[in-house]
Amino acid sequence: MKKYFKINKLCVFLGLLLPLNGVVWAQDWKPERHVELIVPASAGGSLDNVGRTFHRLWDELKLMPVSSAVVNRAGGGHAIAYNFLNQHAGDPHFLSITSSTLHTSNINGRIKLSYRDFTPLAVMMTEYIAIAVRPDSPLKTGKDLIESLRKDPGGLSLALSSALGGTHHISLGMPLLSGKVDIKKTRMVAFNSTGEAVTALLGGHVDVLSGGTVQIAPHVASGKMRLLAVSAAHRLPGALASGPTWPELGYKGVFENWRGVIGTKDMTAPQVAYWDHVFGTIARSDQFKTLAQKNQWEINYKNSAETRKFLEGEYMELKEVMDFLGLSK
Repeated sequence: MKKYFKINKLCVFLGLLLPLNGVVWAQDWKPERHVELIVPASAGGSLDNVGRTFHRLWDELKLMPVSSAVVNRAGGGHAIAYNFLNQHAGDPHFLSITSSTLHTSNINGRIKLSYRDFTPLAVMMTEYIAIAVRPDSPLKTGKDLIESLRKDPGGLSLALSSALGGTHHISLGMPLLSGKVDIKKTRMVAFNSTGEAVTALLGGHVDVLSGGTVQIAPHVASGKMRLLAVSAAHRLPGALASGPTWPELGYKGVFENWRGVIGTKDMTAPQVAYWDHVFGTIARSDQFKTLAQKNQWEINYKNSAETRKFLEGEYMELKEVMDFLGLSK
């Protein structure tokens, strides 16, 4: 009888613990009010496409318990977006899409903020950069472009889908440097997004475009653009299969234009864990894999801890390249 009584007491004790554990679990952090996902570029560009993809997927996968929205804060080589994010330090309801421009804008002196001023949350995938012209251009491949600029560096206007000293500038600068082009004499025009740069090329306002593959691919497929080269180490599938890589043409130029997410500074461990769950779930979803294939993205997901280490290493690598190109300040 005493034994039975002790077992019952144990069951009652465990029964009390289970609800308590449930309460503790329920108190793990989750968003308490509206979430803003910032895109540091104008609508219609490659970063905008990435941001809206993440937003749509966390809705479809029911990962967000509150309302949320994508907000474009373009300008200044991402300075406007990052300065805004920095003003909300400690608030995990503000996130921003990010890329290597977070590094380059700091290294070239455009903004004082660096990855150290934010909470790295995720690297999701790589989107390569393509070089394209209108179909009536005399340029047939990237080699023609390099040879033309080597003879007359200022003879062509070159559209960049981000600020001078940004990722598209560096990506294009690598083969130009490899081909012994006098970069200081080239005419480079910076835009706030690939969408704006595409409009400029199609309208005849610039001669050559350096932009994200997802915006360029449809125009190559429709015959409105000719692809000269891609920044990948291998040929890309689909509409961009006609584009040779820079190494194929005999130049350096492999550049991974990764896309990720950062949060405000001083986020707590439970807050970071929540966003790890959200972006990890998205990265592993079939929906994201399908969209990655459609947009010619390479999924290379890294969680918050891995992203922090990645950003530390890449910052040093980019600084070395930018020092060499004379883009550091």
